[in-house]
Amino acid sequence: MNRSKFVKFAMVLVIMTLMVPMLFAAGMKETAKGAVTGRIISVENTETNPIITVRTLGGERIAYTTDSKTVSSFPVSSLTIGDYIETVASGTVAQNIRYINPLVSLKIKDITISSSMLEVPEGLIERFSYTYGYLLLQSFANQNLFFNGGYYVKGAMDGLVSAEQKVPGYYSLDELYANIDAYQNTIWNEGKGVTGYGKRYTNLEEIRNLPLSEDLTDAFSYTYGYLLTYNMLQQGIELNGDFYIAGILDFAFENSTLLTDEEMQSAFNEYQQKLEKEYSAWAETAKVENLAKADQYLEENKTNEGVITTASGLQYQVQVASDGPKPVATDTVEVNYQLQMADGTIIESSYDNGATAHFGVTQVIPGFQEALLTMNTGSVIRCWIHPSLGYGEDGTQNIAPNALLVFDIELVGIDPPGATVAN
Repeated sequence: MNRSKFVKFAMVLVIMTLMVPMLFAAGMKETAKGAVTGRIISVENTETNPIITVRTLGGERIAYTTDSKTVSSFPVSSLTIGDYIETVASGTVAQNIRYINPLVSLKIKDITISSSMLEVPEGLIERFSYTYGYLLLQSFANQNLFFNGGYYVKGAMDGLVSAEQKVPGYYSLDELYANIDAYQNTIWNEGKGVTGYGKRYTNLEEIRNLPLSEDLTDAFSYTYGYLLTYNMLQQGIELNGDFYIAGILDFAFENSTLLTDEEMQSAFNEYQQKLEKEYSAWAETAKVENLAKADQYLEENKTNEGVITTASGLQYQVQVASDGPKPVATDTVEVNYQLQMADGTIIESSYDNGATAHFGVTQVIPGFQEALLTMNTGSVIRCWIHPSLGYGEDGTQNIAPNALLVFDIELVGIDPPGATVAN
């Protein structure tokens, strides 16, 4: 499992909590001034950083260059063709990228059987598939988001066929997102969304044969089902399509369920444990591989001009010198910082928050702490932190085990004694 797969796995675990936002919820957040919305149509992995080409909503093609200062809400290295992003750029250099493609994950194998024809599922995949379909739709209902049930399922069917057999559905990808925008800007914003799932269906052939509809709610429902399937087939969740669809239909039309609430909770927990076991196996391998990569990287990096290596193994390079005062271990400091991986993937940035960070010198990881103590107020450094001085074998939700950390740190100031630590 590479870095991209690690990120996707972490996303899957989040998805598994069923805290599923609406597809267009990201669009409700205020767009940054000057941001350009577009769909990624190509990603060129250069020797330095990816070049991302998008097609804007107006049809213009723009190629953005990313660099170490590009701030992104989603790892740049994990952005792929078909993703939608908002980009603030200086010329063609992306300064800020916001990922606006909040889709959840599902995987369907074959859909041919009505829920009324299925027996009680016994295997874990079958039980989880039914549970996932049922609870996923339930989570949307809890957000007062409803669909035409038939077109939602029809979209899921067509999304599967499109992904596996390259057969197009009713709409192009641009048209699918246009359906979402149109529904949000009219029916949803006017509070006229449907409050149920429409006509009851007893067999899938009736749904499979639904024609292309000019009704916006039908189009939106189809789009949701399609994108949920098509966009996330490769995310690692293994589902039985028949039982997944059965779960959707049983919730939508209040059928008698194949599993009790307790059985669904059990299936959900078992599958999550399965994913966690797979992750643990990957993590054990990653610990060894990432440690070797970190050691090799630092061995080569220490010979670069201006790089200073301390006794602990911390490496840093002064970007902007200053003769201001240095902090001591008992101080609280004000900093701007950006954390990225060795491959340039940005993990965290105070610049993204629009405010400096304040914290005690000893309240951060050892490598960051040591770096601060080398700095003068007003200076800027880049430092490379060995896993033993960072998050070690455990990593974090966003950082792989034994990952090398690259920090850009600007020491803005030293807070007066007794000042409250804001963050």
